[in-house]
Amino acid sequence: MKIFVMSDIHGAVRSIERASEIMARSDLILIAGDITRSKSRTEAEELIAAVERCSSRILAVHGNWDRIEVKDFLEGKGYSLHARGEMIGGIGFFGLGGSSPTPMKTATEYSEADMMRFLDRGYETVRNAEKIILLTHCPPQGVRDRTYRGLPGGSRSVRAFLETHRVDLCLCGHIHEAGGIESFHGTVVANGGTFKQGNYLNIEIGENILVKEENLNLRSFPSLISL
Repeated sequence: MKIFVMSDIHGAVRSIERASEIMARSDLILIAGDITRSKSRTEAEELIAAVERCSSRILAVHGNWDRIEVKDFLEGKGYSLHARGEMIGGIGFFGLGGSSPTPMKTATEYSEADMMRFLDRGYETVRNAEKIILLTHCPPQGVRDRTYRGLPGGSRSVRAFLETHRVDLCLCGHIHEAGGIESFHGTVVANGGTFKQGNYLNIEIGENILVKEENLNLRSFPSLISL
């Protein structure tokens, strides 16, 4: 299975158009939140329509920058993974949208207790899958979550969940400057950075999971394989 992963698009339809051929060759498109710049459903509709011109196989979560109306729109389309799980080809996908509380008090933030509850609910559907992938806007605290000031911007609940549950791959975004791949408690954590600047993740799943950081303007970065 080939998967194209993007996060923190912030309304950059032009980047989607530039990546259209790559996306069309993928078996699945995953969107890890912050779809909009204006926070509105109207902008989300326009952006998702651009993705649909490349593929109809889409799963997504909303970000903290997206209003609840964006979550509702994704749910109406059948694309939302927030607080739910889905099996595709024997692989279990589950998701978490929004973020833990931030100093900026953005559009969609949840308490850590609510985030844990959402994670538990989604995981229940996929817990017995051969491979399990978490699509979350917010990274685990302390893992690919450092802001430009060096402060952690991740979620304590996501971190605690990965410490106590079997998850093969955690795909996230949120902290634009924290893009990269790191191993944590047996989980490969991959922050795709911001797609608005051309950053995305290219994933191939067979016997192993191969994750590549890529950029629309550059060659591939080093890869990491999850066994």
